Amino acid sequence: MTRKETKQKDVIGETSFKVISCSHYQKKFVQRKQICSIRVSPLCASNNVTYPNSCVYCFANVALNLTLQIQYSGKCLKSTS
Repeated sequence: MTRKETKQKDVIGETSFKVISCSHYQKKFVQRKQICSIRVSPLCASNNVTYPNSCVYCFANVALNLTLQIQYSGKCLKSTS
């Protein structure tokens, strides 16, 4: 399988990725404004926003009281509408 084919499978969600649990993030953690790592491992969430890593994704979920889900690993595709 070529690199391009692998990337396409990631984009359309055929390649499995680790399910991210944000249960260890508490409001207290968010209120203390903890800093996330600068490690980049992009995730596309159900709100079509690309989060740079799982920490930032979980931080947004807890801080904004959201119930986002990861759609796939990698950057979100821009909407064509």
